[in-house]
Amino acid sequence: MTVFIIRRMLQALLVVFLMSVIVFFGVNIVGDPVYMLVSPDADQADIEAAIARLGLDRPIWEQYVMFLKGTAQGDLGDSFIFGEPALKLILHHMPATMELAFSSLILAIVIGIPLGLYAGLYPDSRSSKGIMAASIFGFSLPTFWVGLMLIMLFAVELRWVPATGRGDLGSFLGIQSSLLTLDGLSH
Repeated sequence: MTVFIIRRMLQALLVVFLMSVIVFFGVNIVGDPVYMLVSPDADQADIEAAIARLGLDRPIWEQYVMFLKGTAQGDLGDSFIFGEPALKLILHHMPATMELAFSSLILAIVIGIPLGLYAGLYPDSRSSKGIMAASIFGFSLPTFWVGLMLIMLFAVELRWVPATGRGDLGSFLGIQSSLLTLDGLSH
């Protein structure tokens, strides 16, 4: 069992490393991030100052090594858009992400398990075949596309729920959550 766990950990590290290589070099291949950060009317001196500040004047391999060192020390760099540390932004949005994951888990348990049990107990019924077809259809479609289509249907077309945001926060035992208010639940 220990060998299995060690092997899985090594595989996970390899996957994370390979993904970091692909993402890092992919971002650099797509285009120069400096032109996304400086205003279009910036002169050459401003552009060169931004390149030096971001370390983009160094060789690509050196930039990647600096990226790995920073990541190993918990420094994920600064957000190009917000100008704040990326880790601070991640931690700021973590409660909303956890609420979304918890809500998804509850919906999967409340809806998915009963439907799966029904489909398993009565495999030849029409409704069971419909449940299985919907399940296969749901797994076959890309999740991000399904999410966008659900937003379009329920938020834009039907206006049953808000399209964005987290809603009002409530507090229980010192924990703030949008799941504790009606406005938050609607979001």
